[in-house]
Order: sequence, then C-alpha cells, then structure tokens
Amino acid sequence: MNNKLRGYLAMLGVLAAWGSSYSISKVAMYYMSPFVLTMYRFGFGGLLLYLIGRGLVINRRYVINALLNGALFVVFLNLAIKYSSNPALVSVLVYTQPIFVLILSIALYGEKPTALQVVGIIIAFSGLLIAVGVYSFDIGDAIAILGGFIWALGTHYYRRNLVHEDLIRLNASMAVISALIAAPTLIINPHMELTLNAVAWGIIVALVAQVMGFLLWFLGVKDLGPVTASSISILVPASAYLFALLILGKVPTEMEVIGSAITLTGVLISQLRA
Repeated sequence: MNNKLRGYLAMLGVLAAWGSSYSISKVAMYYMSPFVLTMYRFGFGGLLLYLIGRGLVINRRYVINALLNGALFVVFLNLAIKYSSNPALVSVLVYTQPIFVLILSIALYGEKPTALQVVGIIIAFSGLLIAVGVYSFDIGDAIAILGGFIWALGTHYYRRNLVHEDLIRLNASMAVISALIAAPTLIINPHMELTLNAVAWGIIVALVAQVMGFLLWFLGVKDLGPVTASSISILVPASAYLFALLILGKVPTEMEVIGSAITLTGVLISQLRA
C-alpha cells in the first residue's frame, strides 16, 4: 500500500474515532471529573501502547511533544466538553486547528498567504461568532479554541522533530509523559464514582480517543503532511454532530448548524492552494 493511500485511510479512521470521542467523553464525565478522565486516557492508553510497543523514550523532544499534543491539549479539551451543552460544538471550535496551522506556517516559516487563504480565515472566524453567539461566548468556548491553537503548535512540532519516530513507541511515551505532566491537576478535582460504569467509560475513552485516535492521526500527518491531514480533519465536527445525536440525543440549534457550516467552509477555503 502506498503512503498516500495509507494516509487517507488513517484519516478516515480519525474521523470515526475522534468524531465519537466528544460524546463518549461527555458520558464519561457523568461519572468523573475532566482531570480524572485525562488520567484514564493517558494512564490506560499509555499502558496498552507500552505493552504492544517497544519500550519508552523520555527526552526533551518527547516531553515537548507530550506537553503540546498530550497533556495541555487533552486537559483543555475535557474542560471544554465538560462545560458545553453540546460537545459537537466543541469539536467545531477545536477544529479551528487548521487555521492556526496555516497562521503558524506564515509566522514560523515566512509563508505568504494567498488571497483565498485570507478569505478562508475571515470566513472561518465569522462562522465561529455565529455558532457560539457574540453574546453567549463563554469560558468553555474560549478553552476549546485555545485547545485548537495548542494542537496546531503540537502538529508543527511533531512534523519538524518526530515524524520519523516509531509511532507506537512515540504514542506510548507521549501518554506516559503526559500522565506525569497532568497528574497535579487531580488536586483541582479528583472526583470519580467507584462503579463499573465509570471504569468502563474511562477505558472506552482511552481506547477510542487516545490509542486509536492519536495513532491514526500521527500516521496521517506522517504520510500526508500537517496541512493536508488538518484539512481532512475538518470533517470530524460533522461526525461529532452525528454521534452527539446518536449517543446523547443532542439536536444542534439552527445557529450552531449555520455557524459551524460557515466555519468549516472557511477552513476548507483556507487550505486551497490556488
């Protein structure tokens, strides 16, 4: 199988894994705090990857990768989901990531944006204002957008410094290091119900969002590059709305649908080369 085809298949898996992860994380947080769920993702996910991988690597590059793509991103993501009424909207806000990937490419590498890219950025952020509402913008929305920025930083860092690393070892190391970085946040809220349901949902989130999602994501970035992979990932919010309806029974508002569609259209335009 050639690398391009493998990359596209990996990104299809990302759409399913991460599209569903918002709703299953919301369910898991009925039983535990966002910080406990973060430890489930990294603790159980890291253990599983360690068992099937070839050891761990701990060095400066891996720690920075874990901080950006792991600990910070997932803590912000869980907090945003916790305080949202519809986790699918959080997915739209997080998936401003391709916009930030583009902006960072301009800032870090001196790339000159095309007219279409500038138009796309303006459209995307206009859609965000419609989706969340100028007057209803809250801390959860801000955290989600910040998470998208952190993810964009992590995507560039991975592409420049770790793209040739063994994926299983990289993700196992990222999860273990992220668990250590995020562990102090348990002081904020260590609540968790001691039930089988709680444990089951924590493990499901770890398997779907951490193990499957990140392995497929990094494989997609490796084979397709960060801009192409990020462009495909804009379809995750559409998947997230579908899973929110199926799992949570959440029907999006008219403004959420219109604003989200405008945002994703802007993101798509921003990725066009012409």
